[in-house]
Amino acid sequence: MTTGILPWNFPFFLIARKMAPALLTGNTIVIKPSEFTPNNAIAFAKIVDEIGLPRGVFNLVLGRGETVGQELAGNPKVAMVSMTGSVSAGEKIMATAAKNITKVCLELGGKAPAIVMDDADLELAVKAIVDSRVINSGQVCNCAERVYVQKGIYDQFVNRLGEAMQAVQFGNPAERNDIAMGLLINAAALERVEQKVARAVEEGARVALGGKAVEGKGYYYPPTLLLDVR
Repeated sequence: MTTGILPWNFPFFLIARKMAPALLTGNTIVIKPSEFTPNNAIAFAKIVDEIGLPRGVFNLVLGRGETVGQELAGNPKVAMVSMTGSVSAGEKIMATAAKNITKVCLELGGKAPAIVMDDADLELAVKAIVDSRVINSGQVCNCAERVYVQKGIYDQFVNRLGEAMQAVQFGNPAERNDIAMGLLINAAALERVEQKVARAVEEGARVALGGKAVEGKGYYYPPTLLLDVR
């Protein structure tokens, strides 16, 4: 038996990505989704049930990582734990699994840079960076989080990037089909973004665009561009 412990940011895709190799290699799997996105996992489980997999091949359990996730990681019947999430959560899973020498596969947070050289196609570079940054409201571990630009094209690049970021359709995707960037997952996520921007500004960064949460209902933080970040 294997187990997949998931975050909330790709609730359908990550179930399939952990389930497929497990079943292809002759294993059963227990999926524990994030407590923030249980309904997606329940819907997926119903689809799996409809295709006629034998009972017990695909299993779903709900709960918090601190309880259910740790129980799965420490269960001696589990042969491997595949976990996607934060570094701190990964450390806990690895420590718990180590008690039974259980195999562990961890996909944790990143700090992905983009590097733009003088000979780059600026239109292509700007589009790729903006697309990477705003997908899922930036809540992806391999989004482009920082950009290094050669001095020869710096001003031109920043101007183009600012224009592209400002053009991003921002709002509630349930209300309009053209929305490219929506809200954050919860109040804690919004607070973290506010704190990170505030700290960057305190350390000398300049806010070229955005930089302040949207007032009103929902956890909205607009497309934001910081310059001279240390």
